[in-house]
Amino acid sequence: MLDSTTAIARAYEALSTCTDLVAAAECLKQLGRGFRMPHPAVIDDYSTNRLLAIEDGRALASVLGWDGELTEQWLAQRLHLVSPIGAVCRMSTQPFAWDAHTVAAAVSAPHVWPLTPERGFYGGITVPVHMPRGRTASVSWYARDASVDLAATLVDHGAVIRLAALRFMDLVYSIRAETESADDAPALSERELECLTWAALGRTDGEIGAVIHRSPATARFHIDNAVRKLGARNRTQAVAIAAERGLIHPAEHPGHTSTPHPTR
Repeated sequence: MLDSTTAIARAYEALSTCTDLVAAAECLKQLGRGFRMPHPAVIDDYSTNRLLAIEDGRALASVLGWDGELTEQWLAQRLHLVSPIGAVCRMSTQPFAWDAHTVAAAVSAPHVWPLTPERGFYGGITVPVHMPRGRTASVSWYARDASVDLAATLVDHGAVIRLAALRFMDLVYSIRAETESADDAPALSERELECLTWAALGRTDGEIGAVIHRSPATARFHIDNAVRKLGARNRTQAVAIAAERGLIHPAEHPGHTSTPHPTR
């Protein structure tokens, strides 16, 4: 029987030669078995609740063994938007261990958060991955056994865990690049992007209308269109999604440089 270090190394070696997501997903599970966490999960874009699909159209979550009810809850409740794990991923590049109690307590709507000890989730190790076009992704391994020492596992195997996550997401992106063009990004017009950028800078509809020499209602119309195209609930969420995807850059003013003079 292989010792855990050898098993983990072999799983990573196999992953590094994979050319399809089904085989790569199995390698993620094999690698996790080496440190008693054979339950991986992949989020390929925290700005959307669209699930990553494999080559035949199935959700990767089903290949990784995730319960359909839990997956539906993730989608229906749009949990990618409130996930504390996702929030850390957006701000970091380093793998981190997390405790399920602590994460659940940090969720703004804890009653809808499924990754709890009551449902057999005790914590996990997550690797943030920053993808092209401003996407934030992650690869995680979940502890379904309360006796797993997450901190020690991260110390002992963090380097190979990170390499495995990066290798897997490299494969995701290489496959996606073959089928996805820039035209698949939300088709926001130049005016919608401009208005959304001003909104990101804290301008009101009246101020934005003054800048673009249109009425506040017109400014609001363009922002509402952007909200709809991005699948957001409101302009704040639309700004966050657009910024994460690299569609807008709030630190920079849009093309217009005139100072708004709203009517009082």
